[in-house]
Amino acid sequence: MTEVYERLRLHLDKHPTGAPEAPEIIEILSALFTPGEAEVAVCSGFIPMPVESIAERAGVDVEDARCALESMADKGLVFAREKNGQWGYALLPVMPGIFEFPYMKGVRDETLTRLAALWDSYLARMARTVDSADVPLARVVPIQEEVENEPRVLTYEKVYELIENASVVGLSHCACRTAFANCEGPLEACMVFEETCTYLVDRGYARYITKDEMKRLLRDFDRAGLVHNVNNSADKLQFICNCCPCCCGFLRGVKELKVPNFLATSGFLARVEDDLCTGCAICEERCPMDAIEIVDDLPVIDLDRCIGCALCVTGCDTEAMELARREEVPGVPASMRELGVGMLQRRGKLEEFLEVNR
Repeated sequence: MTEVYERLRLHLDKHPTGAPEAPEIIEILSALFTPGEAEVAVCSGFIPMPVESIAERAGVDVEDARCALESMADKGLVFAREKNGQWGYALLPVMPGIFEFPYMKGVRDETLTRLAALWDSYLARMARTVDSADVPLARVVPIQEEVENEPRVLTYEKVYELIENASVVGLSHCACRTAFANCEGPLEACMVFEETCTYLVDRGYARYITKDEMKRLLRDFDRAGLVHNVNNSADKLQFICNCCPCCCGFLRGVKELKVPNFLATSGFLARVEDDLCTGCAICEERCPMDAIEIVDDLPVIDLDRCIGCALCVTGCDTEAMELARREEVPGVPASMRELGVGMLQRRGKLEEFLEVNR
């Protein structure tokens, strides 16, 4: 029985974000996929393909394949879209996908509650796998008010403009806070875009919102002390995770596991104007990375730990805290395709990935 789930894990490991070997992932997959679904999933690509192609690969009847794919799509395990009158299906990666999507309805049933501890352990392995590719999956962006007047700000650093350029935008529950429940931060806080948004709304995992509402929510989440992380590509948004350091994988990966290539910093660093500072210590309280310490009534910033999220800036009542441009701004892949190719090349998995999607 476990053999099909190991084959599924090996298949998932061909994706850029991988699926490292561990007892936890076999238990997770066996809880989420029936054996029949796993057999179909192993024959699915990571790029949408017609059900007929998947059925032929799996050696099953087309309608049986369709039923399995629809069941997995309803469970948040397979991406589904309609294009030019034809439905296409793609197996979702472990992350972002199979971990996050089932929790994004904001409901923890018995299975998801049981899996939370397994995911908590397994995601540490995932973080190291992504880190080993040396191409961060996501990056930090400050709220736009804090960067729009800064010199040399790039288009992909202006999150409001990226939102405006999206065709559709939506909101779902944060998978990490729903799964791990380590804090009382806002739950409906995961922002999704484009085809992923449409799929999640269609399957009941998200809801459409207006772009103005999304911008307002970003400011609300900033006030709540959440860090804004986006997909690490310059072309368009796929997600904005509004993260806390106690639940969310990206921040925990950098802060607790010390895997710096899991999440790219923003192009900025915090800086203090001593003459304006009153020593209130709000910046120290709001820093998610513990990069600020009040010494002799003034903040001392550990620049090696600062991720440039600007929570210290937006929480400062005296405007003593500000953002300064990094001397070396982290490079950003031009597109998600370029990001994925870079990760695959560094993991030595590019040919396997291409073969899966032919």
